Amino acid sequence: MDSDTKRMVNIAVAWCGPVFVLGYIIFWAMLGHNVPPPNVMGMTPEQLVSEYYGKYQSEISVGMIGCCVVGLIYTPWSLLLASMLRDDDGQLGVLSMMEAAGGILTGWVLAFCPAIWGTCAILTNQVSPELVRSLHVMGWVIYDCTFMVTSIQLFGLGAYTVLNKKQKIFPAWAGWFAIAVGVIFIPLVLIPFVSEGPFAVSGMWNFYIVFGTWLFGFFVPYSFFMLKATMGVSRGAQHTLRPAH
Repeated sequence: MDSDTKRMVNIAVAWCGPVFVLGYIIFWAMLGHNVPPPNVMGMTPEQLVSEYYGKYQSEISVGMIGCCVVGLIYTPWSLLLASMLRDDDGQLGVLSMMEAAGGILTGWVLAFCPAIWGTCAILTNQVSPELVRSLHVMGWVIYDCTFMVTSIQLFGLGAYTVLNKKQKIFPAWAGWFAIAVGVIFIPLVLIPFVSEGPFAVSGMWNFYIVFGTWLFGFFVPYSFFMLKATMGVSRGAQHTLRPAH
């Protein structure tokens, strides 16, 4: 592949990041009525069906199935990020592999759990409220309590950014932010055991702070610097994208 073609491919994949975020806001947040999500741990099965799935069945069905598609767009974005670390370092080291593996698994979670919630919406009038609630809770336990797949990505990426003094693509502060976001995820393990307060499914910490810091503390900065490097806005950054040896 010639350099111009490779550059165009990288630019297209880099734009997968913004497309993923926009798509997830539309399908998961808006159509899925997840801002905030229902506080399922404090709801009876009948309440979950009447106040959420029964009330917004069609919108949730479309939204969650849409997430099955757009959620996995996170994966190529993460793989481009890993390839940029590899090209900059000249080899695929453990930190870039952590970023790649975490990105692949996070993409799967972002699609798999909405598939469960989409199933709940589609079958709301065909199965018992108890089954709907069980599946809904299972989706949230997987979605949040497997946070370590994303933390592994953030730790690998952040450590690489901070420790590789020669790389010029990402500033050190972005690396520290990525590591901090990975740590902020830890209270997500409390979600199965808490029905109200900041650590509940829709709580201030485990919903607004966790998702907000992930978006603005990690995703936005790295997307910006990825696009800046791949689109050639910064000529000083381009020379760091060396072919792997």
